[in-house]
Amino acid sequence: MVKTRAIPAGPALDWVLIANAARARCFVRDADNGAMREERSFVHPASRLKGAALDHDRGGKVHKSTASTQFAPHTDAHDKEHAAFARELAAFLEEAALAQRYPALSLIASAAFLGELRAHLGPAAHKRLRQDVALDLSAYEGAELERRVTLALGATAAG
Repeated sequence: MVKTRAIPAGPALDWVLIANAARARCFVRDADNGAMREERSFVHPASRLKGAALDHDRGGKVHKSTASTQFAPHTDAHDKEHAAFARELAAFLEEAALAQRYPALSLIASAAFLGELRAHLGPAAHKRLRQDVALDLSAYEGAELERRVTLALGATAAG
């Protein structure tokens, strides 16, 4: 799913966050030539662990005589870790937006993670959000990454 919001372009150096549930990289991107410089990198190793290694907070039951009380339903451990990573990234973006470190933001994230990330964006970061693209580019580097980012952002701007 691709969403584009038309806001006036500020200075040529916008931020692009490329993410999936385990890794994210924030780039400063020159809108004129597509050149990108990595601003910060994030890794969330818990998102890659097997479910059994994460499943330390299970819902439970309490038995009192013949009545039974159940706690909140069990939430998948990976979902909790994805939400925690999304909150970490959103906090970074919000703090930078409040410090006016970027005029506009584009999110390029795996489809499963993009919604989680958008849900946690603060108001200042959300106001600067120009585009979001459901695409996992986390495995690409260098010129190939720049080329794919240009194609992804160009396609959303045109559509």
